[in-house]
Amino acid sequence: AALAALLAGVMETRAALETPIPVFLKIAPDLHDDDLADVAEVALAAGIAGIIATNTTLSRNGLKSQHKNETGGLSGAPLFEKSTRVLARLSQLTDGKIPLVGVGGISTPEQAYAKIRAGASAVQVYTAMVYEGISLAARLAHGLDALLARDGHASVSAAVGTDRDAWL
Repeated sequence: AALAALLAGVMETRAALETPIPVFLKIAPDLHDDDLADVAEVALAAGIAGIIATNTTLSRNGLKSQHKNETGGLSGAPLFEKSTRVLARLSQLTDGKIPLVGVGGISTPEQAYAKIRAGASAVQVYTAMVYEGISLAARLAHGLDALLARDGHASVSAAVGTDRDAWL
């Protein structure tokens, strides 16, 4: 109910703009399955432009670093699997009715491609960009082109969701 009210207010404000802008909802990877179903239902009803899956996680499960007990949002490589599973579930729940942006632990073309095949129509990189710089974007794009060609896909949209079930 809180999310529905928030999005209703945002969409009402958006409608009053001279030039309406797209509204995306970015969600946490720590949501349970029932919560994801609620988010998908509310997002579809609100008419937003897309869902960004996912933000940082509070979980430290599986970390071996000396920093594993720090608090705050964790991003990067440790987030890849968890965020991709959430993305695949959202893809299943929304059934292609809303674009999904895959985020979390992407630093290679293979990881970007995994997000696409799990259901993302686009990907966002952040942490890897900090470490690798702007040239990462070109490396990801060229690598994605090669992976799409290898699998016989003419475009990213042809590959979206083709391996979703492997992440569920």
